[in-house]
Amino acid sequence: MDYKAAMFDFDGTITKKGHFAPDKDMTDALFRLSQEMPIGFCTGRQLESFVSHGLDELLINIDKNNHEAFLKNLFLFGENGAIGYFFSTQSNNFEEFYRVDWPSSFIDEDELRNILDEAVKGVGSVYYNAHRVVVVIRTRLHYQEHKDVEEVYALSDQLYKITLDTLRSITPDFEKYVHVGNSGIGVVVCPADGDKDTGIQKFAEFLREKRGENIGEKAREIVVVGDRPELSGNDHYFLNGQYGTPYTVGSLIKNAKYPMPVLDNKGHRLLHAQGTIHLINSILA
Repeated sequence: MDYKAAMFDFDGTITKKGHFAPDKDMTDALFRLSQEMPIGFCTGRQLESFVSHGLDELLINIDKNNHEAFLKNLFLFGENGAIGYFFSTQSNNFEEFYRVDWPSSFIDEDELRNILDEAVKGVGSVYYNAHRVVVVIRTRLHYQEHKDVEEVYALSDQLYKITLDTLRSITPDFEKYVHVGNSGIGVVVCPADGDKDTGIQKFAEFLREKRGENIGEKAREIVVVGDRPELSGNDHYFLNGQYGTPYTVGSLIKNAKYPMPVLDNKGHRLLHAQGTIHLINSILA
């Protein structure tokens, strides 16, 4: 496939499992890819979190003379795909090019935050005054400097179950209005029409309309990489194959066409950041 663009989940895909910032070898691979095609990050993080804990960490490892060359091809699909940004080298900032609305007909967003914050006490807590569209729940270990990554994942699983039970208590057909994704480090509740599959579609539309790229209806020309494609994972709609050409560097769905695994030259699976770097190098070869 002659790819025209690439999209990546961030935590566990660009970063090593349990880490919050990318290593230099990842930055080098991403920079080289950005010189060949537009790249986008599709993450549950809001804009400010991505900049301070993602973009700034990437730029540290890129020569200042090359910053503009990297940034002019950079996109962010924040809050699990609910808001899209392109980086403007003229304003030296991210500029929003789409945003979905919270489904207020389901429940008021602030009311849901309060209900969920009470429901998850002892396991985690809801972010307040940070995200523009989605509701995000973090584990109680979020602010601990040294964490047991497996304990974090176990707590995130608990948060996911509590969140589902709480939403079902509001209405059994809540999935008509919102999706719930478990990132492994927390839970995201996003509008049903503002999940990561929306991010792929909006990226394709932007590239067609603004950059004249020939991208098909299913956007197979966009390679998509994540690590949590299972039904409970926050990459489920990102990697289920409805849009893009998806690869997983984490969980694998048995007997499914998509997402495809990343394999080394001996046919062994490569996971998380190691798998993503290998895939990038394969695309660039």
